Amino acid sequence: MRALASLSPGRLALAVTAAWALGMGSAAAQSVAQPGQVYPMGSQVGYASFGAGPTLTVNCVSYPLGPGLRVLTAGRHLLLRNQLAGLQGPAVFVRDAMGNVFRVWMLAPEQAASGVAAAPNQCLFGQY
Repeated sequence: MRALASLSPGRLALAVTAAWALGMGSAAAQSVAQPGQVYPMGSQVGYASFGAGPTLTVNCVSYPLGPGLRVLTAGRHLLLRNQLAGLQGPAVFVRDAMGNVFRVWMLAPEQAASGVAAAPNQCLFGQY
């Protein structure tokens, strides 16, 4: 306690702030429940498949890719364009005003995108 009393007011505030931040960091790390992902308005969900080029097909409908495309895996890792070929699975995506896809969130099979509209489906017999 005497050590804290000997600190200048600025250093005391810094020490208190650092102690508070360390305490809050450990409490935040202990939280288990995470809220569900919230997607932007206009998002659509479907079965996505990236081809060579890369090109994106969702529910048998081809979509152009925008120049600022960002693709996130189920673990929320960013993928580069050269990693997209052959990637497939359930996904949520957003298009810009020109119709280009600029954000894609790949989903794990057990994840559900609640509140997201289904993408148009042109697959034979509605396979996806």
